[in-house]
Amino acid sequence: RPLKRSHLAGPVVWWVRNDLRLEDNPVARLAVGEAFADGRACAPVFVFDPRFIDVSPYGRVTDPDFKKSIKTRRPISFSARKTCALRARFWLQCVRALQKDLASQGSGLTVCLGKPEEVLSSLPSGSEVMCQAEPVSIEQTDVEDFVEEALKKSGGALRREWGAMSLYQRGDLPFRIKDQMPGSYSGLGTALGWKDIWTNTEQWEGATPVRAPVAAPAKFPDLPAGGLTLPGAIPEAVLADDAAV
Repeated sequence: RPLKRSHLAGPVVWWVRNDLRLEDNPVARLAVGEAFADGRACAPVFVFDPRFIDVSPYGRVTDPDFKKSIKTRRPISFSARKTCALRARFWLQCVRALQKDLASQGSGLTVCLGKPEEVLSSLPSGSEVMCQAEPVSIEQTDVEDFVEEALKKSGGALRREWGAMSLYQRGDLPFRIKDQMPGSYSGLGTALGWKDIWTNTEQWEGATPVRAPVAAPAKFPDLPAGGLTLPGAIPEAVLADDAAV
C-alpha cells in the first residue's frame, strides 16, 4: 500500500527572518505554493526577538545559564546592545518595506515583539511554519530548535529550508560540507571554480554554477479568517513610528 504524507490542517506560516524580501526568496514561493496546493491560508509573520536587541551579557544569548557553553564561564556585561540604533532603524525599514509589498499583493505581515518560540506557539493547532534555515549562527539555530519544540507541543510543525541564504545551494556543492569543506576562502574559491576569488569574477570551465534568482510570487493565498492573534503583536501605527518602536 503506498505511503501517504499526512497534511496539517492549520495555516501555512511563512516565518520571515533575515530574508525580508519577495524577490529571490525560495521560502516565500514554497510557503505560497504549499498553501495553494492544499487549499490553506498563508500567514507571513516576523518576530523581533529581544534577545538580539536588548543589552545582554557577553556570550550565547540563547544559553543564559551556560548549559550548552563552557561550564566555568561566568556572566560578563559590557552594557552593549546586540543591535545598535542604526541597525535597528534599517531593520525596521526592511520590515515596513516587506509589509507594504505583501499588502500590495492582498496579503499582510504580522509583526510581533517576543521570543519566537513563545509567539509562534500561539498559532492555531496544525500550523505548518516554514523558515529559511540558519547555516552559521549557533544562537539562531538554537531559536529554530526552540520553535520546533514549541510547535510540536501545540500540534504544529517547523520546516527549515535552505532558501537563498547563500550564493550556492548545498546540493550543488562539489564537496561534502561535513568533512570536505575547504579550510580557507582561497581554497573555497578554487573548489568552486573561481580563478582568483580575491581579484576578479572569472571562473574556470566547469565551475560550480550559481542558480538564477527566483521570481517573487505573483499571487498570495488568503490570510487566515479573522487574522492571527499572537502575543506581542505590534500595531501598524506603532511600527510606522521609529520613536514608538
